[in-house]
Amino acid sequence: MREFLVFQSLWAMQDHRGQNALPVEAQLERIAAAGFDGFTDHFWMPAPVQRLSAAAKALGLQIEGQLFPRTRDDLARALDVIAPHGCHHLTLQADVRAHTLGEAVSLVESWLRLAEQVDFPVLLETHRYRITNDLPFTLDLLRELPDLKLLADLSHYVAGREIPVPLAADDQQQLHAILARSWGFHGRVASCEQVQVGLQFAQHRPYVEMFLDLWQHGIQDWLARPASAGTSLSFTCELGPPPYAITDADGLELTDRWDESLQLKDWIRQVWAQCTTATN
Repeated sequence: MREFLVFQSLWAMQDHRGQNALPVEAQLERIAAAGFDGFTDHFWMPAPVQRLSAAAKALGLQIEGQLFPRTRDDLARALDVIAPHGCHHLTLQADVRAHTLGEAVSLVESWLRLAEQVDFPVLLETHRYRITNDLPFTLDLLRELPDLKLLADLSHYVAGREIPVPLAADDQQQLHAILARSWGFHGRVASCEQVQVGLQFAQHRPYVEMFLDLWQHGIQDWLARPASAGTSLSFTCELGPPPYAITDADGLELTDRWDESLQLKDWIRQVWAQCTTATN
């Protein structure tokens, strides 16, 4: 049976100053009590990995680990630390600005070979200022590496490429191509000018609907894949603190991101329910 897991980002638990007064364990207790299935956090240093793993196990939470590798050895060292503990999956924000496709292929291919040695998925995230910064370049990378699996954060392409609503046919086709190779999602709503907008403002509703439609397409695509392709799909509510969150003249946020995370969790579970009902 296939399952859908909704995570909360620990980065999203920070306040408008980028801080959180609660210890990690208390933050995770709040996440678990709110009905999330897991959390997302940096996951490569021995002490934090051990602490997060112990806390997650005690609360019955899953972990999406995050890593920001620049070289093959960065991932190799991290996998040595993570492997004894495990995680739901490891997401790579490749901190590399490749000048050529060949350079990118060589590096990512070395990561794919390392990923074969662990029993959890290793996914490459679509993200600005990373190896996947440019949408056409990432699509070229996918064509060269048919085994490459992505973690789709579409907000970076919508903001970075100033993609308007309604989606043009070419834009939709390219985003759907990303979703067809994605095994998880990071969730926030972007506009063509801002990477993270308030979910409840009326002026943002067209983008909210566009993202819900895109995530629905991604879920439907994943459900249509063979069961051997995976039995667990994740979605992380990743509403980041400033400068992602928009602020007023005093540096205070315009929305309550925790409340929005709960709203996003409910929305995406409704999307999942609609998709699974349609396939039964």
